[in-house]
Amino acid sequence: MRLGVRREKKNLDRKVVGKIIAHARGNERVPLQTIILGTLYITGMLTTALIAPNAVQLFEYLDPISRKNTMRFNQRVTQALLRLERRGLIHIESEGRGRQVIITSKGEKIIDALYAESYVIPRPFRWDGKWRLVMFDVPEKRKKVRDTLRMLLRSAGFIYFQDSAWIQPYLCDELVTLLRSHLGSGKGEIRYLTASFADESDYTFRKHFDLIAI
Repeated sequence: MRLGVRREKKNLDRKVVGKIIAHARGNERVPLQTIILGTLYITGMLTTALIAPNAVQLFEYLDPISRKNTMRFNQRVTQALLRLERRGLIHIESEGRGRQVIITSKGEKIIDALYAESYVIPRPFRWDGKWRLVMFDVPEKRKKVRDTLRMLLRSAGFIYFQDSAWIQPYLCDELVTLLRSHLGSGKGEIRYLTASFADESDYTFRKHFDLIAI
C-alpha cells in the first residue's frame, strides 16, 4: 500500500499536528490511527495503491521501532485504516487499482478536540498592552458546550472576567476560530474582543499574568 497526498486541506503543518497530539498524550509515541487522522486532517485525502509502500515519512511521530519491519508496518497501516472506517472516522472509496481515503466530519472532530485541548497561545516578545476577551452566549440546551468551552479557555490560559467573559493578554484569533469550529458555534455564540482598561482592573490582570513591569 502506498499513500500519497492528494490536496491541501488545512492551513496547519503536519509536524504541528503531530507535536500537539504527542503533547496531549504526554509522550512522543502516538497511535497509528491518530497519526493517520492527523495527516488526513491537513491533506483532506490520501490515495492508496496496491504496490509496495513507502508511507513511513508521513508518520514521523510513530515509535521508530515500529517502522523497522516494512511488511509489518504496512499491515498495521491497513489494519488501522479498516478500524478507522469501522468507527466512521474515515471513508474509503475504490479508485482504479487503488483507493481514496477521506476523513469524515466525525474524524475531524477527534483531531479538533486534541488540538483544542492542548493549544498554547503564542506569547510575543513584547506585549501590546491590550486585553483579549472571549465572551459567549450559549443556550441552556447546549450546557455541555458551555462547560467544554470554559474548560478549554481555562486550559489555554484565560481567567474568568465577569458573567460569561474570559480574559488573557495575547492575540488568539486562531484559538477562537478553532473553538468555534470544534464546538459548532458561530460568532453570535462566541465573541472575540480586544479591550483596554484604565482602572484597577488593568493592574489586577497585569499582576496575574506577570506583566507589572511592562
